[in-house]
Parts: sequence; structure tokens; C-alpha cells
Amino acid sequence: MSWFKQLSLSWQQKQLQRPELLSMFEAPIAQQWVALDCEMTGLNPKKHHLLSVAAIHINGDHIDTGNGLHLVCSPPVMPERDTIVIHGLRSADVAQGMSYEEMLALLLPFINNRPIVGFCPQIDMAFLNPLVKHYMGTNLPNKVIDVRRLYGQRMGDHNPNIPKQSQQLAKILAHYDIPQLGNHDAYNDAVMTAMAFMHLR
Repeated sequence: MSWFKQLSLSWQQKQLQRPELLSMFEAPIAQQWVALDCEMTGLNPKKHHLLSVAAIHINGDHIDTGNGLHLVCSPPVMPERDTIVIHGLRSADVAQGMSYEEMLALLLPFINNRPIVGFCPQIDMAFLNPLVKHYMGTNLPNKVIDVRRLYGQRMGDHNPNIPKQSQQLAKILAHYDIPQLGNHDAYNDAVMTAMAFMHLR
């Protein structure tokens, strides 16, 4: 770990307002990750809201699908009709969901100090980190691994038929003969992301 990263983690640790989450700042255990995916009302974190989060542990060569999390949240603004066809979460579904604080109370200990694996996780982090910072005083300290970037590093420079901009999750799954479980469902997307990561790591 670079001195800059160590300094950043040390500063984040000092900002922590929930001492029960101190273990998130410990060095991760080798061969342990957590695949994560979110569904939102849109892609702009300044005006859209988080609807659901799924997280699944990856332990060595095993994806622990039997003990994953799939948390549906109640956003401050209900999803609009034109977005429901994408994520499948109706107002009636999320109205009974948990608060963001309740969601984080379950999600953060589950993530703990594991590196986070996602597909274009920068978008998920843009929605999660403001909520996390409000909840515990600092952003997520975890390393974040982008499956799309891993695939680009492996294939993009060697295969001219796979432009980096078109590395959609479906293309990566097809490349490795991974079955598609259905898009825009946070839990299915987390499972598929985990399976893709198993081939790429």
C-alpha cells in the first residue's frame, strides 16, 4: 500500500463516527471479496435515488449465493413509471422498503473490509458514498475493483473487435459462456458480476 493510500485511510479512520465499523479499515483477508450491485431511479446521484442493493461474498473459488444480501430501500421520491420497466421496482414495492440507515446497518458489516467487486462500480459508489458518509462520517474505505476494467486490460488491447466502450456485462458473460440471470435486478447482477470476476481475477 502506498503512503498516500495509508494517509488517506488514516484520515478516514479519524472521521469514523461508528466505532463498531472500525474493522472496515483493517487489511483485507486474501482471496475474499464482495460483489455488489445497486438499482437506482436513474443515473444522476444529484437528483436520483437508491432503490436496492445486493451484495454477495466471494471466498476463494466459491460464490456464497446462499448467504447474500438483497435490500430494498424506501427512497424519498418514488420511482417514475418509465423507470419501473427497467428495474422492476414499483412504488408499492419500495414503499415497504427499509430506510437508508437500516440498509447500511446491514450492508456495511457484511462488506466489512473486503474489496468491492462491481461492473462500472463508480456509479454505485456515487450513490452509496454520500449515504455512507452521512451514516458513519466517511466514505467507504474499501478497494473497488471494476470487472469492466479488468476485462479491458485482458482483452481490449489484444482484440480489435471488442472496443473498450462496448464492454457491457452481457458481452463479458457471453465471452466466458456465463448464463445470464436477468438484467437490472440487483441480486442477479451481483451474482453475474461475481461469476465474471472469477474468470478475470
